[in-house]
Amino acid sequence: MALILALGMILSAVLLSKLFVRVRHEQAITVKGYAEKDVVADIGKFTCACSVRGGSLQEAHAKLQAGRNRVMDYLKQKQFPAADIAAKTVQIVKVARRDAQGKETNEVEYYDLTQWITVTSGNVAAIRDVSLAIAELIKEGIDLSISPPEFFISTLPATKLELLAKATCDAYRRAVVLAENSRGRVGALISAQQGVLQITERNSTDTSGCGVYDTATIEKTAKAVVTLEYAIEPLR
Repeated sequence: MALILALGMILSAVLLSKLFVRVRHEQAITVKGYAEKDVVADIGKFTCACSVRGGSLQEAHAKLQAGRNRVMDYLKQKQFPAADIAAKTVQIVKVARRDAQGKETNEVEYYDLTQWITVTSGNVAAIRDVSLAIAELIKEGIDLSISPPEFFISTLPATKLELLAKATCDAYRRAVVLAENSRGRVGALISAQQGVLQITERNSTDTSGCGVYDTATIEKTAKAVVTLEYAIEPLR
């Protein structure tokens, strides 16, 4: 008898629990809000590398210095101030001479030297243009490796806050419409979750669970999504 009574109490608790979950579910609504804004990058970054080869370290260094100075002069001619230009540490590679059997010896055959030069500027149009034009230095015999330019948004934190506010308003409007169609009204906010910010090129549908940050274009679109859960109250 005691066992039957205990089983009955457990069954009643389970049924009440399911009823509570169903009622709570019926009295709440989950909606997504979306907002986007066209933004323009205000920081540009361009990187190129000057490489040389010499039979001795002194020869290679002299060649590198001449090539680097020519690149620096070219960038200054494009109206970039010295403060915007940074030369990185020289990378040195010793290449050993090989014997007749193809084995490395202790003798150095030549030296490869590489130095990266970076330009960072608020003049994003100039960064874009120089990344396309600097290849003309190759005609002068300078061995250049050119990386694609990158463009960033310095006001991203403020942009994110603005988009979250707009997305929240959008979600609330959706909740109101759904609630009214269900003969109810939106009550208190139960939970809120923000999605990752997506920064894409214009007219792009790219998304990622970790967020997208397009650095290849100057003109971009910032997008934000929020997920909100509201209580739904009956109309009085």
